[in-house]
Amino acid sequence: MNLQSGIEKIKKAFQVSADVPMKQYTRFKVGGPADLLAVPKNRQELLAILAAAKNASVPVTVVGGGSNLLVSDKGIRGLVVVTSHLVSEIRSKKKGPDDTILVYADAGERLSAVCRYTVTCGLTGLEFCAGIPGTIGGAVMMNAGTASQGICKKVHCLDILNLDTLAVKTVTKQDLVFTYRCLELNNHLILGTVLALTPGDPETVKKTFTANMKHKQNTQPMHLPSAGCFFKNPGPKSSAGKLIQDAGLKGAFCGDARVSDLHANYIVNCGSATCQEIIALKKRIQKTVFDRYGIMLETEVKVTGNRGEKK
Repeated sequence: MNLQSGIEKIKKAFQVSADVPMKQYTRFKVGGPADLLAVPKNRQELLAILAAAKNASVPVTVVGGGSNLLVSDKGIRGLVVVTSHLVSEIRSKKKGPDDTILVYADAGERLSAVCRYTVTCGLTGLEFCAGIPGTIGGAVMMNAGTASQGICKKVHCLDILNLDTLAVKTVTKQDLVFTYRCLELNNHLILGTVLALTPGDPETVKKTFTANMKHKQNTQPMHLPSAGCFFKNPGPKSSAGKLIQDAGLKGAFCGDARVSDLHANYIVNCGSATCQEIIALKKRIQKTVFDRYGIMLETEVKVTGNRGEKK
């Protein structure tokens, strides 16, 4: 079965949309059309459409909140599955190790909603996540956090889906491999997360969270489309933002893609930036920093699409 035949088969069997601009599903507001796009509302719908795509030999790209994603101007061939609607009630399960409280959230739940829940419950441990966009599943997958800590420290276990066999299983933190801004899952998709958090004073938790949020609003261009910090810090004592700033690149631009004047590790979309413009600006930043400091900056942002622009 060729790709077009497989696409037509899925269109007839499921409620999917065709030729959907991916700029509607990324925080960068950039990206060409997906051949097909599905937004499953529960695990059953997700499994059904993944099985159908596999049987029809249609390639699948899974997208969460789109907060760390840059999509090619040419778009994405095959089926895009958006998981941000895979949500249910956030809930505290039981006491975990060291008298922590286990908090369960489906992977599609917004990280901001999980943070609000923990603040309301007086649970400490996620205050550093204030202002981080995207879903909780994406945050765990990217090991989101600050320069000093990642969300991996709060993960207790995960429900994951094998994208080859479509089997679901629960894995504990001991069986997970986290690195800087990465969880190595090897063709698995996060369906649910369980975090281990510590009971604290509700007022103190709220004050810390609010202070962190205000700091981010004052130091990061949260009002403009972006994918957050674009480059990884080269080391624990080396800041990508400082290297870019010291290289004189604040305000540098290519079309509507611009290095933020507020935080140099942000590339922002000032209007109608294209993926091509963002990639060109990225390469200019990498070359300038390498020529000056001998450091090749690696991207945090994931690039996807049929043309597969290289990092």
